[in-house]
Amino acid sequence: MTRPTPLEGKASTKLSRTVCLLSLRNTLKAHGAVYDENPFTLAVAVPEELMNDYVGAFKTLRQTEAVLADVELAAVAPKARGRRDFSEVKLLLRYSDRVLVLLDREEGVPSYLTAAVDRVTKVAPIDGELLSEAVRAVLDWQLPIEEAEDLLKFPVEDVLAALRPGRSAADARKRLEAAAASMLDVGTVPVESLSGYEEVGDWARTVVADVTAWRNGNLPWMEVDSGVLLSGPPGVGKTLFARALARSCECSFVASSLAQWQAAGHLGDLLKAMRETFRIAAERAPTILLLDEFDAVGDRAAFSGQNAQYSTEVVAGLLECLDGAFRREGVVVIGACNHPGRIDRALLRPGRLGRQFRLSLPNAAAREGILKTYLGDALSKGDIAKLATEIIAFSGADIEQLVKDARRKARVQSRNIKLCDVLSSLPPAEPIEGKLRDHICIHEAGHAAAIIALDMGRLEGVIVMDSFRTGIGIGGGAHFDSGGRVHDTQFFKSALVVQLAGMAAEKALLGDHLEGAGGGAGSDLQKAADIATCMVAQLGMGGITNFFTANTSKELEGIRRTMPAINRRVEELLAEAHDVASALVSRNEHFICELAAILNIDGQVAGDRATSLFDELEPDDDE
Repeated sequence: MTRPTPLEGKASTKLSRTVCLLSLRNTLKAHGAVYDENPFTLAVAVPEELMNDYVGAFKTLRQTEAVLADVELAAVAPKARGRRDFSEVKLLLRYSDRVLVLLDREEGVPSYLTAAVDRVTKVAPIDGELLSEAVRAVLDWQLPIEEAEDLLKFPVEDVLAALRPGRSAADARKRLEAAAASMLDVGTVPVESLSGYEEVGDWARTVVADVTAWRNGNLPWMEVDSGVLLSGPPGVGKTLFARALARSCECSFVASSLAQWQAAGHLGDLLKAMRETFRIAAERAPTILLLDEFDAVGDRAAFSGQNAQYSTEVVAGLLECLDGAFRREGVVVIGACNHPGRIDRALLRPGRLGRQFRLSLPNAAAREGILKTYLGDALSKGDIAKLATEIIAFSGADIEQLVKDARRKARVQSRNIKLCDVLSSLPPAEPIEGKLRDHICIHEAGHAAAIIALDMGRLEGVIVMDSFRTGIGIGGGAHFDSGGRVHDTQFFKSALVVQLAGMAAEKALLGDHLEGAGGGAGSDLQKAADIATCMVAQLGMGGITNFFTANTSKELEGIRRTMPAINRRVEELLAEAHDVASALVSRNEHFICELAAILNIDGQVAGDRATSLFDELEPDDDE
């Protein structure tokens, strides 16, 4: 390869400009009409992050090589609002015979340009030979081609930044390795060590194996399931899961959100920041790309008012990034949200985020697993089991913070962590005792009776807490697995009975029920009302054949408030379910009292034990 014409002035010190000059010149020489001085129209796709350098490189070539003096240049890259402006291209096509068009990507070329160009091609790659030549020209030292190729295993933008005056190739490589290591999230546990993720955990193990196979050249990227949506309440571990997956894949971790993109400025800046996120993820592949608060992007079907066009363009930009030029090989995209129903359906199609998993608060076994992950062997199995019963309403994030607080207490006293450190780090507690405990025990036993009697699924366990924790008003719970049950009308009617059986048991056996059955979000009454509203307004199971969109409890409540006919039918369903629950309690009063007595003393009963007790005490049909 011939030595390039040195760049003039300060530009002579710019390695990036020289690399782009050599790359572009190789591309032009491969198109015979350019140097034969014949008419031509050539469209060349260059990396967007190097667009300015390629434009500058062409201007230098045009000044130093007479054969290029009459070649006109148009550069196309996203401008305001992320749109690509082809107006200059259209003008040059009308009045110039020799036209070079630089594109930020090959896709999305208008039909008139496709018709006009001789061809659309990618710019000649920046390989070891080209980089070696550029280093000799700009830095005035010899970089062996083999070493240059080794450096180019890293992102080219990083390589050009690392190769600076006074540095050797070895020094540059150390800096590149450090930069790559900074993108690896080594501060978290691998996904295999996480507890409570079940189905999504199985997906993660498949992804780890597939990414490894792709990295080794044994699997095409199109075979990798590389897009997923995680939903669930705050704190259930969506971000932790994504970080842990990156750790297990031994790949880069990149996180962003709509809020971060909006912080860049107006719509054009937002879209540019969005594309930059995907570009960085692709450049550092393999990468786990976490898009947090994904539901904030919204649904085009629900947009209205002054911001509708703005929001629509945001969704369109994200669609382009998910499956367009920026969605390249090696990037697994994980969307995380609280409300999946608020997301544009197009974003959740196969090939984008086509797979969805719902995360919830960890059950007892998962809480023990999470505690074991963060505590290791510091506490005994018995101590961890005891802790798990004390944190029934804790999320994975809550548990992580609890252990951090406990370790801090132990460090202050220069000793290893003990059970007392963790217990003392729990929020302040209000004891559950006396009449209050009697009510809660009867209430949870009523739920358990309905679950077993109506065959709603396998009862996993019943628990009554020793105290209320500040900010966590849960006194107990009856947990069951309804897997395999057919969700027909009878299933939903039985679900209403289960929700109301606790209140019915209190009223029947203690004369009245306490406020815990209602009073707020997540209460038995709220859940029952939402189930009944879905039956009537969405599932055609309540005597009204119609459909109303509602994805949240607030939206379901809005239907009840604004549609009297639906609200009346909901009240009828709830009243019918309460009557069934009352009859069920009366029939199984002996079991409920026995189970409540055990709960009062032990605080918990395993599902199998409670089911055996129910079978033992179930009344005969002729009683």
